[in-house]
Amino acid sequence: MASRRSDSGQTLVFVALAMPVLLGFLGIGFDMGYMRFMKRQVQMAADAAAIAGADEITSCTSPGCAPLTTAAVAAVSKDNSFPSVTQSTNCTPVPGTGATLVVVNNPPSCLASDPHNGNDSYVETIVARNVPTFFTKIFGFNSATITARAEGGLGGGSSCVFALDQAASGALTNVLAGFTSSCGVVVESNSGSAFNCFLGIFNAPYIGVVGGDGFPLCLFGGASPSTGIKDPNPTDPLAYRQAAMKAAAPSPTTCGTSTTSPYTGHSGGLLTITSAATLNPGTYCGGISINPGANVTLTPGIYTLTSTSASNGGLTVYAGTTVSGGGGVAFYNSNIRNGSAVAGPNGGVNFVCSSCTAGSVVLTAPTSGPFEGILFFQDPGNTSSSVVVGSVTYNTKLTGTSYFPSASVTFAFDISVDYNDLVAKDITFGVQWNSTTIATNSYNNYSTLANGSPLKGTVGLLAE
Repeated sequence: MASRRSDSGQTLVFVALAMPVLLGFLGIGFDMGYMRFMKRQVQMAADAAAIAGADEITSCTSPGCAPLTTAAVAAVSKDNSFPSVTQSTNCTPVPGTGATLVVVNNPPSCLASDPHNGNDSYVETIVARNVPTFFTKIFGFNSATITARAEGGLGGGSSCVFALDQAASGALTNVLAGFTSSCGVVVESNSGSAFNCFLGIFNAPYIGVVGGDGFPLCLFGGASPSTGIKDPNPTDPLAYRQAAMKAAAPSPTTCGTSTTSPYTGHSGGLLTITSAATLNPGTYCGGISINPGANVTLTPGIYTLTSTSASNGGLTVYAGTTVSGGGGVAFYNSNIRNGSAVAGPNGGVNFVCSSCTAGSVVLTAPTSGPFEGILFFQDPGNTSSSVVVGSVTYNTKLTGTSYFPSASVTFAFDISVDYNDLVAKDITFGVQWNSTTIATNSYNNYSTLANGSPLKGTVGLLAE
């Protein structure tokens, strides 16, 4: 009996000695569970901030604008009930006791391996929260910093054609031609006859018109016009990208008396090409005219076009030419004349039927960078009208978005491409070349673009 009482006493001793250890493990487990809970809360805060920031992308006229940053920080402090929230510019923020630091980058810049690094269509957020511990304080660990990262971007929009004119009659006109699209069309004019369609076929799943349709005499294969819609916000779906595209293009203000074009032997004024030539990205003072008989190779990159007088500038491509630019080219058609900004006509982008001899023109927009998906970008200060034609008959294949925010564009497109979105002030669909009417199809396959359609919606989505 004595032996059993002795064993019982030893057990009590062992239990007593082990109790602090057991309580320590229990305390560590509690703290770890709390840290996991807080990790989820911090990640939710980072996600919310990224989405809130992305919601403001199209409202920005330059990357990282104040409304974007404010919205992202507010999503952490208000929506997630984190007190003491301040903004940081350090990619590895270290908050003080009980504090929360928020990093907001548009474009993302903290991870070199990030596929969206440098892309201002995305917002990167990093949230770091200093969290107090409980039981592990006895081991000298009073708090821990929990960090989470997220990225937000805009989802693809449901429309791919925008007529931006706010007041004109016939801001979008379709006469004696056909138009077919699998995505929506938006006409922003408040005129009672903003959308004019006469003796043609217009087939789109959505036709939104701020004003009226002027009693269209058309056959509608999809939706009929929805008139009196609310003006889109923002009105220009690509305004947020203008600053980045201008910054990425070769400077148009380098044009002057001593400027030498990247085309050997050309020192300014309209560059007219009639034979074989290879052009490199750069600034072309006076614009480029590719005439019948020319065989031009465009090496990949961005081509800036300026004017030296009211009669030149822009890009003109005649029928009967061979132009190879399928490796990723873009044209920034500026409002610069002789090195200074001049509002008004400074040369448009025109595909001209002269002899109507078949040629071969292949232009494909870049698949990455600020000009991702953009083939033609005409500066808002340049009001020159343009004629953009992609045609099976004349073997003119143009892949990319055409952006002419302050100009009228005649647009005809009957050749199959991946995508050919259009944003312009005023739009006329269909054109006749050599008595042949060229109808227009809108194509919307963005699989070659890492970031999808250049024309984004207005709702932010979580990207990472």
